[in-house]
Amino acid sequence: MTPRRGHRRFSGSAKTLVLVTAAAAALPLVAACSNSDSPSSPQVPSSTASAPQAKHGPIFPECGGISDQTVAQLTKVTGLVNTARNSVGCQWLAGGGIVGPHFSFTSFRGSPIGRERKTEELSRASVDDITIEGRNGFIAVGEDPVLGKSLCEIGIQFDDDFIEWSVSFAEKPYPDPCDVAKELTRQSIVNAK
Repeated sequence: MTPRRGHRRFSGSAKTLVLVTAAAAALPLVAACSNSDSPSSPQVPSSTASAPQAKHGPIFPECGGISDQTVAQLTKVTGLVNTARNSVGCQWLAGGGIVGPHFSFTSFRGSPIGRERKTEELSRASVDDITIEGRNGFIAVGEDPVLGKSLCEIGIQFDDDFIEWSVSFAEKPYPDPCDVAKELTRQSIVNAK
């Protein structure tokens, strides 16, 4: 007998492979129907039972409660445009472009400030403790080889949340970036609800 076109004959080893594959596929079904009292896999504790609830700090108004005019006044940069305004933060850029000074406020809910501080420690000239309006956090300073101290970032903790202000200048003259960041942070803390 000659196989018709489109049909193939299976050799003995191919038939065995098909049978073994079918048996392997059916094995979980048979095991699932077992009446054995022993669990088929170790019991894994639920992560929700052991995870503590996050304790949140205050709610911050949009942009930390800081107006575009206040940012322009403190930074002494003209032509600032608020290019990003959402529920977690704001960003101001000169002329709205990515080249030049930039200033930002960000609110982090349920995020550890320690991780942010470690990142700063890897990339900034110095990172120190700071207290503003009775709240603790860190202050990170960035230095440019030409400009000197041109960047300052402040993170302040509120229970399991934190806020961060970032102040970065691109050309002289400019005010002390940490003086600007401290005042923006102070005003945001005062504006918190």
